[in-house]
Amino acid sequence: MRRQLCGGLILLAVFASKAAAQNDDEFDRLNSKIIQHLETKMTGWTHKEVAPIQGSKGTVIHHWQNSNRVVTVSIVKYSSASQALDAMQPFIQYERQKEELKGFGANAYAWGYGLASIVFRRGRFIFYVETYAAVESDPDAQTLSATEKGNRERSEMKRLSMEFAKHMATAVDQP
Repeated sequence: MRRQLCGGLILLAVFASKAAAQNDDEFDRLNSKIIQHLETKMTGWTHKEVAPIQGSKGTVIHHWQNSNRVVTVSIVKYSSASQALDAMQPFIQYERQKEELKGFGANAYAWGYGLASIVFRRGRFIFYVETYAAVESDPDAQTLSATEKGNRERSEMKRLSMEFAKHMATAVDQP
């Protein structure tokens, strides 16, 4: 009996490690697919992968930069679609200043300054897009009023976040 129990535990450990490796392979393929797609669509942008906070398993962070614009893309992997949805529930329930987005998946929202932060879920993955636009460094910044700078900053941040999020969603859907 003890031998069968030990054998069963060993098999369970082998299957669990294979499942974890498959999950990592799937995550790596998804991450590579998104990077390749963005590199193709966002020519002129430089890309750098950033290490997540220590202990953040199943998370990748990418910075994309072009001139005085920076887009941060983060992907978080969960064990299942229901766990990913559970992780989003507090945001969905309590974030009052959000706008639901269509065409990104089951749960997609814009929120934050100028509604320029985007989060969407596809299956067991949650994708985040955040943008910074240093409008004061634009060539014509000296000719803009403070209100015009603020308007440009919000519109540029929202435009770039939407563009990157759409490209990411397209990449996820590709075989």
